[in-house]
Amino acid sequence: MGNSNAVKFPWTIADSVKAKDVYTTGVIDCSSCLITDGSEAVLLHLKPDCEANHAFSNVLAYLRGAIDLKNEYLQAVLLGSKNTKKSQDIYTKFQKLLQQLNIPYSELKNGKTPTSVAYRSETDEVLISNKTIDTMLKKGNSPKNALETGFEKVSIADCDEIL
Repeated sequence: MGNSNAVKFPWTIADSVKAKDVYTTGVIDCSSCLITDGSEAVLLHLKPDCEANHAFSNVLAYLRGAIDLKNEYLQAVLLGSKNTKKSQDIYTKFQKLLQQLNIPYSELKNGKTPTSVAYRSETDEVLISNKTIDTMLKKGNSPKNALETGFEKVSIADCDEIL
């Protein structure tokens, strides 16, 4: 996908990327939110120990400048976090923001190992991988079972499907 399509460390609002194809790696205690309209995507990867990442007025301002938040085709994937106060704060704020904006979203919460996420506009698909998921798939488990093993909470929106 190219280096310019990656959300890289230090994982702040300023490091977010909007492109046809986007990706990030190393989501552990961070929260990552991918919002797409099917032809391009915005990807945020916010680390909890950066105080500025907790100011969701800045997240909303970034999103307003990056995408049309009234686009009826928007959908999202929210993933990451750990059970710490700072980590849960960002994750919960993403949930509330997506609900307020009426953007349907799938949720993959508290990954058991560092997670990577990517979006490909050509196929309009989100790719999610971590060591737990990869191990489960290699053992012949279904993709759904692999996701459910790789995260503490899995909730798939009606507009999404697991392949």
